[in-house]
Amino acid sequence: MSDTSSRAANAPLQSTSVASLRASLGTFAREHLPEAMVPTRFVILDTLPKLPNGKVDRSRLPLGDASESTAAAAYVAPGTPDEARISLLWQEVLGAARVGVTDSFFDLGGDSVAAAQMAARVKEAFGAAPNMRRFFEHPTVSELARMIGAKTAGASTSSPASRSLSPEDLLTEATLPDDVRPAPDALPQAAAPYRTVLLTGGTGYTGAYLVRELLDRSDARLFVLARARDAAQALERVRENLRGYGLWRDADAARLIGVAGDLGRPYFGLSREDYLTLAREAEVIIHNGAHSSYALPYHRLKAVNVLGTLEVLRLACRARVKPVHFVSSLAVFPGHPGPQHHLEVELTDPSHVMGGYRQTKWVGDKLVSLAGHRGLPVCIYRPGLITGSQDTGACSTDTFLNETMKGCIQLGAALDFNVLLEMVPVDFCARVVAHVALGGKHAGSVFNLPGGRTVSWSELVQMLETLGYPLRRVPYSEWYRELTAAVERGEDNALTRFHPLFTEDTPSEDVGYPDSLPRFDTTRLHAALAGSGIACREVDLAFLRLYLDYFVSIGYLPPPSAERSGSHARV
Repeated sequence: MSDTSSRAANAPLQSTSVASLRASLGTFAREHLPEAMVPTRFVILDTLPKLPNGKVDRSRLPLGDASESTAAAAYVAPGTPDEARISLLWQEVLGAARVGVTDSFFDLGGDSVAAAQMAARVKEAFGAAPNMRRFFEHPTVSELARMIGAKTAGASTSSPASRSLSPEDLLTEATLPDDVRPAPDALPQAAAPYRTVLLTGGTGYTGAYLVRELLDRSDARLFVLARARDAAQALERVRENLRGYGLWRDADAARLIGVAGDLGRPYFGLSREDYLTLAREAEVIIHNGAHSSYALPYHRLKAVNVLGTLEVLRLACRARVKPVHFVSSLAVFPGHPGPQHHLEVELTDPSHVMGGYRQTKWVGDKLVSLAGHRGLPVCIYRPGLITGSQDTGACSTDTFLNETMKGCIQLGAALDFNVLLEMVPVDFCARVVAHVALGGKHAGSVFNLPGGRTVSWSELVQMLETLGYPLRRVPYSEWYRELTAAVERGEDNALTRFHPLFTEDTPSEDVGYPDSLPRFDTTRLHAALAGSGIACREVDLAFLRLYLDYFVSIGYLPPPSAERSGSHARV
């Protein structure tokens, strides 16, 4: 085997080529593998050592220098003045010792807030603002330099939105591996009432209410999968999440079992023993876990939202056949101008489903349906935008709708956007899923969960004004300029991390489909809820006031203005 390192020292072009190859391999691995499976180092060889029979001699493969990280090995120095300026700017923003032109901004520790600060610095340095949507898709110095160079030269920087996949690629992604089918030696599914339930996503907002409903509506023990170092910490995360929404009861500890695992890793990152124990003991699975970021591209969400769903389905087929209840989203439906009617049936066409989050949910939804065709009992629930509890108003602050409302309140201006909203109270959603899942009677069903009443964005803005939050109605382009200026000034606007979803002309399709008039069939939902007493509260002034009062109580929103306070005190 030749000494690649010594030759590279005398061949800088070869060194750069090898580094670029390492960077490309790293990027490809991150896009196609779960995070835990991405190699930390790549060793490049001229040839592979062979045995006399022609097979690879694994004993002679180099182990590589353990002290050399992938990022360091893949360093590619700036090659142009623009790349050098941007690289130095990134060092200042990120506090990095050095930045190569192929390094990912986010792999170096950057986040959406740091990206907004970096964009402001780039605009100041070059006199041209980067297209942040494109930057999130290609977050490297070299791509940013090309983008800025094209802008300053007057060329177009438009490119296909790689945050989304093509319909053809989505259909390929929604291919169920052959091993995801009930194992021949698996025990048949248990009959309700179930003794044990496995829940994913139990440390999130909807997850907290699902835990509460599952405990209240059954005597089952509840396994909750959570990222943690051990089972005790997993349980503590579940406990603290419930406490945060006022849902914890001391008696819950006797029936909750923390499972320290990760949806984005094969077999959830569990040991073989723990995995098999879970496969044997769980009798039904409620899969609620997901990475719900509208700003990230498909490949960044795939590990949790797609591969995690496959892992849930695999577990459901092992040791004992376990019904899977999958919390999907109304976001899986395509957007078209004009009237549409969406039935409670299996998805077929991914056309016009845009954005990484929407598309990963579409693929997950489809995979669950395909598993149902292979004999796995499945149910799919498609809620709209999850909002505050209809009983208490308690709500997560970390949702796109809530951050949009807060961001507009901070600006004092609302964007002009003709989109309809299906706002679904979190406790209603949790009650539906728990009631149906614990009953064990609706295998193969799909349920649409729209809000009690469809609300337009303009109507929501009007209600916010009535309840004491005056908002100027401005054209979209003016609103965008105001938001961009606030982001560039470094203001703590709630929409900073979602800024890439907006452009000068229009919001991304990820945000919503303007001029679309969808209608969602709920025939199966109403049949399943008959006699249960479960109903969805309509979004009106009284409900929205409850919702906003909660935000004020936790300091998320300022109190409503004094001149408006009298108008909503009588609601």
